[in-house]
Amino acid sequence: MADTCRITRECALKALWPASVADDSPTFITRTFDTLTKAVDEALNLERDLSHSLSWDPASTGIQEAAEAKWQDCLQLSGDILTAQVVSAEDLPMQRMSMLLHFLIESESLDEALRFQQLMHEHRDLFTTDDPGVREALNRAARQVDTVVEMAVTAPEFAPV
Repeated sequence: MADTCRITRECALKALWPASVADDSPTFITRTFDTLTKAVDEALNLERDLSHSLSWDPASTGIQEAAEAKWQDCLQLSGDILTAQVVSAEDLPMQRMSMLLHFLIESESLDEALRFQQLMHEHRDLFTTDDPGVREALNRAARQVDTVVEMAVTAPEFAPV
């Protein structure tokens, strides 16, 4: 049998995620926010695959559909967070960030995406907390917002959904 080179995307390595903020604060919003940020990372990785110079390769068939499905998962997760009951002080900043991510993913123009990024930076105090684990999760989400906007700037045809 011949050895073949196998490419495994990061999203295929589901069991290898490190312990998360959810281990310290097991509220529904915290657990779901952790899942949301992982899903956004997976969607961004799929989008990077699509922007790769070899995206025309027949081996990459289905990446576009997978990316669209992952962005829909992100919208569903952020919607679940938005409708969840806040049970701790750390839940509120995560709920706000989820709302921002939701609207960013749904944005239909570069100007809209840039505006959401600007709002996040202008109102950074709304997305902060004293809990170090939650703060790390919020910073991860803020970097994701910046990455989505950066991708939209460099590839105007890029639209998460």
